[in-house]
Amino acid sequence: MLEFLPECHSTNEEVLLRIRRKVLNEGYILHTGHQIAGKGQRGNAWLSEPGKNLLFSIYLTPKMLLPKQAFLLNIISGLAVVDALSPAISDTVELKWPNDVYVGDRKISGILVETMIEGGVIVDAVVGIGVNVNQSYFSLTSATSMLMESGSTHDLEELLEQIVLQMEKYYLKLKSGDAKGIIDAYYKVMRWRGEIHSFQDKEGIFEGEIIGVDDTGRLTVKTNNTVRSFDVKEIAFLY
Repeated sequence: MLEFLPECHSTNEEVLLRIRRKVLNEGYILHTGHQIAGKGQRGNAWLSEPGKNLLFSIYLTPKMLLPKQAFLLNIISGLAVVDALSPAISDTVELKWPNDVYVGDRKISGILVETMIEGGVIVDAVVGIGVNVNQSYFSLTSATSMLMESGSTHDLEELLEQIVLQMEKYYLKLKSGDAKGIIDAYYKVMRWRGEIHSFQDKEGIFEGEIIGVDDTGRLTVKTNNTVRSFDVKEIAFLY
């Protein structure tokens, strides 16, 4: 089922409300023309011009996943966005850990996954995806859009359809138990992987090489011949 709201606070919040009120079918999608209180990772706001961008949430029931595997939902969502955007953008589209889609040095899409756990498994999940599509100006220079990257406008409903098709492909792969295949695909488009860059943690600035992620989705970075793992708020990407 596909539902459209001209405006809402947050598509994730709307889907979560619907879960509490009634039984939703897996694959239910809610999209909106404008979020007035869109949420990003780490509690950040997701701001966009009305009618210019793609803002939607998908409801899933991934009972095959343990709570520590929730990060795989981030990965398949990111891969779906990369696959849908890449044909329209000449520059490389990459996934920045943990959940951002980048073109060059600028963010074009963000993902927020919220899960509910019962009996040791993930019973409900809401995957929120925001893609900058036809917006031509952002207050942050670190943001970009499909219009800015391709020079042309894009049909929001067509893009939604493409992302959902790609999402279904990766979700079925995940359901079949092929987590390794998903991680392998992720590593091919993982930003900064295999490169030396500067990062910052609570102890200060250091240089390291991104190796990948561990089995709980933490970022693994090799520094001084030691591989260290970091959670979302424990490391900052510098340059």
